Amino acid sequence: MKVANDAPIRTSAAVLERILASGHPVVIVFETPDCDPCQALRPILDDLAREFGNRALVLRVTDAREGWLAARYHLSFVPTLLFCRDGRECVRIKGNAGPAAIRGHLEFLLTGENPPEPAEGPRFTLAARFGPARKEQAPVALLFAGQ
Repeated sequence: MKVANDAPIRTSAAVLERILASGHPVVIVFETPDCDPCQALRPILDDLAREFGNRALVLRVTDAREGWLAARYHLSFVPTLLFCRDGRECVRIKGNAGPAAIRGHLEFLLTGENPPEPAEGPRFTLAARFGPARKEQAPVALLFAGQ
């Protein structure tokens, strides 16, 4: 039985490695609940998930503030979109670059032809949290891009 994935799949970081190990072409969107560019990206992801549903998975990971996750995937901003094939990152977009740029990156992910121009868009600097959350304010480390 073939399943069509016509909506972005919300997943946790714990499941992410298993999905990547499947070898399917995947777009992973790292976001946080309070990120305005992330919220503006959601309808775009819905449309692209319907368009590419039988060829690529669109995953939303909403716990991007976890320090180990930010370190593992070198996240400095949200949203960050990773385009992965065979479990390996091919390209990435920092921020909400819009539907045309994301579609171009998806086509490249699926075909390997016509590498897209680097794309960036509105984004927030990620404040990563290390260790368990506490009632009082937990220490926060800001991750900055090395630009």
